[in-house]
Amino acid sequence: KKAREISFVAADRPPSTPAAALRMVVAEQQSLAVRIAMSAAICVVYMAVGPFLMVLNKEILDKVGFKYPMLVSSLGLIFATAVTHGMHAAGKLELKFKSKIDTRFWMEKCLPVGLCHAATLAFGNAIYLFMGMALIQFLKAFTPIVTATITYFMLGRKEQPITIVALVCVCTGTVVSIANNSGGLGVTATGLAMSFAGSACEAIRLVMTDRLLSGFKMDVLENMYWLAPAGAFSLFTVGMMLEGPSVVKNGHWQMILDHPGHFVLAASLGLVVQLMTTMVIKVSSATTLKVLAQVRNVIPVLCGVVMYSEVITATQAIGYCMSAISFGWYTYLKMPREKRTKVEPAEDNVEMSSRDSGVVEEGAAFLKSVHPQPTSKVEI
Repeated sequence: KKAREISFVAADRPPSTPAAALRMVVAEQQSLAVRIAMSAAICVVYMAVGPFLMVLNKEILDKVGFKYPMLVSSLGLIFATAVTHGMHAAGKLELKFKSKIDTRFWMEKCLPVGLCHAATLAFGNAIYLFMGMALIQFLKAFTPIVTATITYFMLGRKEQPITIVALVCVCTGTVVSIANNSGGLGVTATGLAMSFAGSACEAIRLVMTDRLLSGFKMDVLENMYWLAPAGAFSLFTVGMMLEGPSVVKNGHWQMILDHPGHFVLAASLGLVVQLMTTMVIKVSSATTLKVLAQVRNVIPVLCGVVMYSEVITATQAIGYCMSAISFGWYTYLKMPREKRTKVEPAEDNVEMSSRDSGVVEEGAAFLKSVHPQPTSKVEI
């Protein structure tokens, strides 16, 4: 698109000499190369930052020994709350829906969504205390099945027969990947329960977003401005009630002082993940985001193998590949029919939910596959 714009300008004002024409061609090529390099860099950062945050949270919980998932989960939401409210106070963030969101509206609609978000993050971090990274990633393949089920019961939306087939394939592949535990990935009843609880909370959040906040198209920062405080307050409050006494009794606050970099990164990278998601769509398209998200899902599995010596058997690898391919097929089937056959243009904004903070951070892209609503704005 940029190249066409440059060529139009060149046609309106043709160069006066061959040397000027050569300089114009070189400038066009350099501009295009810079844009391609920037787009590639943004995509690479997007691919890396999400898995890095997952590894970082596991390091805090396991290696550092700060085994308090609620307090760790609250860091990202507290940071997002501070940044967005600070930007608004400094006049750097415009709230387009401030006149429509009063205290009653926030309590009835924003608060429930924020609480479900908080529960999703807490379960997503707690599971690292019970199972390996590879297995956790395998279990995330159940998310579309849980979401489709909850959507049916809460909103009455039925899946088409062909999408049901895709979901069955996802389920089959996931069962195969976790049933063969000879790889020593540590399947535990508590871990499985937390995984399904996290998927259920995320599914309920998506349905509540669709039901309570439909029609409110916001950019990602305003989205965080309204939703992050609810999750931050609830996670920190409950965390201090359940985990705080142990932190104080055992003197584990010292761990924060001994490893400040870990906690600062864990707090800030959740916001970075969200911003990188919107930037990927700005330089490419929402379809590219879905493809990159599918590829990125493999990285935590590789991290589990390389960093934590988790062993994956051939059967588990086949099962995971089956579930990943089936999920890609399901995502394709849920796309609007006209988008399957034409290239989607880059957009300035993307419709997504506030998936914040990190560990379970694939939900925003998944929301688009479950409830595709073509738009150029962000829906909280």
